[in-house]
Amino acid sequence: MSYIFGIENWRKHYATCDDTKKIWIVVETSDNVVAYLEKYDQWLTFKDYCKKNTLKINSISLQYRSNIVTTDTRDADAVYVIRSVKGQMGGVSRDCYTIGVINGNKAKKTMWLTPELIEDSSYEDTIESCFEEALIYNNV
Repeated sequence: MSYIFGIENWRKHYATCDDTKKIWIVVETSDNVVAYLEKYDQWLTFKDYCKKNTLKINSISLQYRSNIVTTDTRDADAVYVIRSVKGQMGGVSRDCYTIGVINGNKAKKTMWLTPELIEDSSYEDTIESCFEEALIYNNV
């Protein structure tokens, strides 16, 4: 999968996008390069990029238009990003992203409602509750 590196390349790409309502995953790596992931599936392959280039994740952000929420992950053992849907029977469903910062066996998670990126909840969980494929370890 191809990632977009640097804000100038992202701006050029964004100007040509048909769907300006998408959520971008923005990752700053330990070499201070910023990668823009257009699709969630790119997050699932980004661990291979980090491993191949011996990189850690300095921060993870979600971006909707000009609204950006950022989590510092420099001291994290691992970083977790997952998409989900929140709703009630007969009620309205909302798409969400959950960002997790893993240290030891603890996962500090924050759930963001999309597309507006409004914080819905923040809680602590165990690493066992995380989907392994959505984790990127900072153990370079």
